[in-house]
Amino acid sequence: MTRRSRISDIAEAAGVSIASVSKALNNRSGVGNESRERILEAAARLDYKHKTADVADAFPSGVAVVTTAALYLNSQFYEGVIQGALDAAKEAGVPAKVHLMTPDIETGSVNVERLVADEGACLLLVGLDHPVLIEQVVRSHAPAVILNGIDRTMRLSCVLPDNRSAGWLATTRLLSEGHTEIVHVSRLFRTSLKERFDGFRDAMQEAGIAIDPDRHLFDLMAAGVLEPGMVNALTDAMQKGRYAKATAFVCSNDIMALGVIDALRARGSSIPRDYSVIGMDDISIAQHSNPALTTLRIEREELGRVGWEMLRERALNSQARVRRIGMAVRIIERGTVGPPRDYLRSQK
Repeated sequence: MTRRSRISDIAEAAGVSIASVSKALNNRSGVGNESRERILEAAARLDYKHKTADVADAFPSGVAVVTTAALYLNSQFYEGVIQGALDAAKEAGVPAKVHLMTPDIETGSVNVERLVADEGACLLLVGLDHPVLIEQVVRSHAPAVILNGIDRTMRLSCVLPDNRSAGWLATTRLLSEGHTEIVHVSRLFRTSLKERFDGFRDAMQEAGIAIDPDRHLFDLMAAGVLEPGMVNALTDAMQKGRYAKATAFVCSNDIMALGVIDALRARGSSIPRDYSVIGMDDISIAQHSNPALTTLRIEREELGRVGWEMLRERALNSQARVRRIGMAVRIIERGTVGPPRDYLRSQK
């Protein structure tokens, strides 16, 4: 039986690199017209079937898993996502490498143009969805998928948690206990976090509760603080009476939820007797807090694996449809949610 031609055969016949062949066959930039013609002529002569290429041929330079150092080093969430993608690529026999990029000071976006041009790698963009970056990738024609991010122009495939449903589920859980004075804690600087707030607002409005930002939102972005400084900022806000009626907090991630618990305890409050708190993501520290944190679990490794499968589909077929997948989340019941304190007092 005759062996089917591969990208390496075309590269040898045309006298070019494997990366150049991949760019030409996928109609990507970075290959001169003369080289492109030689490559296409060699592919036709060797009867190369591009749409049914082997996985190894589709990834001649492997996979570049791109994120920022801050996300990779400081987030248990992204560690799980990246590990899932790396494991899936390894199982498929495709080399994958993590690239820690530094955001540009002016735009706040990373620059992957040189990475694509020099290495011809396929891209998994982890937590990166800045419009400037999306434009770079679209122009390059590099196969790419965004993990835990969103391309609102719908030109790049994305996989992320269903963030709006996550916000809705967490808030609905607190409403089911009788809470009505609920504060959403977030840092509203990314689309994903804004969608979690949208889910919170959906649930509150469905319960007939009009959202008042002064009573129902603590935005670290507006307060000018990051997570490490949120305890003092929230304590200060509560001392000024901003959340005097609050009985529960729904937080857009677990680190914020644990910060809320610290701030409440500093005021002498008990969880969940005086306040209920629910987080999102279910990072490992959530189950080791005291009490253990009720949260929403996001299957982070699975998210990475699904992203890899979407990238493989795109690399094997440059005409594959752009897709956006919202992965389901589920509540993990632990020990930080109970009825509102007014309810407890009425029973005494």
